[in-house]
Formats: sequence, C-alpha cells, structure tokens
Amino acid sequence: DLIYSASAFHWIPEETGYKKVYDMLENGGVFARFANHPYRDKGQPALSEEIDKIYAQYYYKYHNKQQKPLIEYSAEQAENRALIALKYGFTDIQYKLFHRTRTFSAYEYSLLLGTYSDHIAIEESIRNEFFNKIEEAINRHGGKITIYDTIDLQLARK
Repeated sequence: DLIYSASAFHWIPEETGYKKVYDMLENGGVFARFANHPYRDKGQPALSEEIDKIYAQYYYKYHNKQQKPLIEYSAEQAENRALIALKYGFTDIQYKLFHRTRTFSAYEYSLLLGTYSDHIAIEESIRNEFFNKIEEAINRHGGKITIYDTIDLQLARK
C-alpha cells in the first residue's frame, strides 16, 4: 500500500492525519508526504525587505498575526517533521530534500499568490491592493522575482 499527500497534509491536524493514514495502511505499507517550502529571492534583499513591509501592512494585519522572519527550510526542520510519524507507530522513516528555483514576472508572481488559500481568504479589495503593491515592488526591482523552493519528501512505513 501507498498513501501520499502532496502539499496538503499540513492542513490536517497532526493527530487526526497520522492516525487515519496509519489505520488505512496495511502492515508494511508506506506513507509518502511531500511539501514545498518556498523562500523569497536571495539575490534581491532590498526587494525581500520591501515585500516584508507590504506583508506586514496587508497580510499580517488582516489575519491579525505576528510577522515572523522568513527563513529558508532546513534539513533539521525536515528531519523534525519526518520524525513526527514515530509518535503514531510508523517506522523506517526517511526524508530527502530537493531544490529548485522558479523565476516569475511581477504579474505571474501575483497569480501564484492568488493560489494560496490564506491569501485568497483576504477580503477581495484588500487582497487586490496587496497584490498590486507586491507587483509594483517587483517591477521597481527589475521586474522579476526568483523563488528558491525546498521540497521535502518523507517516507514512513507501517
């Protein structure tokens, strides 16, 4: 058996998700979890700083959340996340990190942001202004933004 989740498992409460997956698998079956962790353009710190300010003004204010520093996903974080499966009876836990970059125009990047559920949840007029400000910032800094993705794959056996 194989059960997999690609960039969705984090939306399920840990105890519920792991217990259900474990219960559905036959002995020896494998759970595969993929997750993408994007990191904003390393080569343009001034752009990232400007986008952080826009997020503070729109995203964090709207969601009434404390802004946290953006950090690149690490092997230590991947290992800690993978080992959660131990608490639910899984064994033979492995993880692997994969890296890629994607470059977007300002408009393409705002389209990407429009696929994120927490961004979609922002009231439309505020969201439109938020995305416009991000597009303007990207255009002021050369018109392109590069995203550095770290994709982590976890395998765990029942």
